[in-house]
Amino acid sequence: MLSIIICSVSPERLQAVKQNIQQSIGVEHEFVVIDNREKKWPIAKAYNYGARAAVYPYLFFVHEDVKFHSQNWGLFIEKKLQEPDCGVIGFTGSKVKLKCYSGWGQSSKWICSYLYQRTDKHTIFNIQNAYLERPFEEVVVLDGLGMFVRKEVWEIYPFDEEMLTGFHCYDLDFSLQIAISKQYRNYICCSNEVLIEHFSLGSFNLDWFKETIRLHKLKWSNSLPIKVRGLSLTKKEEKRLEERFFNIFVRDILKTDSKEKKMILREFLFSSFSLKHIGHCFSNLCTYLKSSFL
Repeated sequence: MLSIIICSVSPERLQAVKQNIQQSIGVEHEFVVIDNREKKWPIAKAYNYGARAAVYPYLFFVHEDVKFHSQNWGLFIEKKLQEPDCGVIGFTGSKVKLKCYSGWGQSSKWICSYLYQRTDKHTIFNIQNAYLERPFEEVVVLDGLGMFVRKEVWEIYPFDEEMLTGFHCYDLDFSLQIAISKQYRNYICCSNEVLIEHFSLGSFNLDWFKETIRLHKLKWSNSLPIKVRGLSLTKKEEKRLEERFFNIFVRDILKTDSKEKKMILREFLFSSFSLKHIGHCFSNLCTYLKSSFL
């Protein structure tokens, strides 16, 4: 019994995804649709509104630009959600979230994915760190294209409407707060029983940088890093990777007109003292100075 919660801005896409789900889900279900063309709510507010209105014990927060290629996938998901320690189930996520600024994904060695992903020209079967013997792979953070969770878990850890006032980071924050609780385990579904196709790649605009920085600084700085149980990560490796991915974030934000880039660059310059870091600092400082005088 699934309540499918959709924050909609396209009647055509909404009609297509509803028809696809109705024909493939295989279990009793309802649609809770938030028409956001007029409301223009932040997605955290829209999803909380939908969850409160949901009748069924299992929730599915999903984008309207997806399509299922399996039959009776609802049965497969419901069985997993019945496990007492099951948190959020999605389709792509990461086994580790370091302390540095980023979205849900950092290293390819930690990312788990099992879905069809539309690109500019083709649709690829994106499989990363998925195993035939394990239909569900544990992660700590997930992408928000589709997230299943029991309503009772959402009631304890709702989307943070106060912190998240836009359309970014809701998935990172939602899955992270559940993983950090240590009460539940989050998963990626890695099975042909639940094959989904995602039609868009997402966007990393100025709002994304702003929300990501704000979320890390004000909420999660003292709780990270976090990793799945059993994964080995030494302090030396953690420090090296923190520096690497922080540098990637700095390089990306310096390409934008973000008001936060000077602050982030300053923070980066004083974050480490390795030889590689000195080179990264020089390169990023030159990039910033060039952009400042153009």
